[in-house]
Amino acid sequence: MEPMLVPLELMTGVHEMDAQHDHLFQQMARVKQAFLAVSGDSAEGLQLLSRLADDLVRHYAWESAAAVQLGIPFGDHAREHARMAAFVAAKIGEIERGSCNIPALMVYMERKFESHVAHYDLQLAKSLQAALARQQVA
Repeated sequence: MEPMLVPLELMTGVHEMDAQHDHLFQQMARVKQAFLAVSGDSAEGLQLLSRLADDLVRHYAWESAAAVQLGIPFGDHAREHARMAAFVAAKIGEIERGSCNIPALMVYMERKFESHVAHYDLQLAKSLQAALARQQVA
């Protein structure tokens, strides 16, 4: 079993969300390793990045569905998800054309994902937990 890569301060306390985040952090590490292992050959990294992009979209859909189901406002969060998904898609295109600074991309993606979790997902987790607690009391 791989060690958790999610920093402790980014753990939300929502098991499914934390598991998904760790999976995404694990994938980012594999993408980075693949891209940086062989200079000039981006095929494996591109395949892994494409899979990561798909998993990000699935994760975003899970968060959105959880928020909608519990009546939690999600507009700003959803817009941030759309921006991040569009960014990754654009970078995949740049990699395919050979015009992407891959080391800078990998650093940016890791920091952007960490920042997103800190600024959006921790708050979403609190809202999810509060909404679930209210349902249990009712």
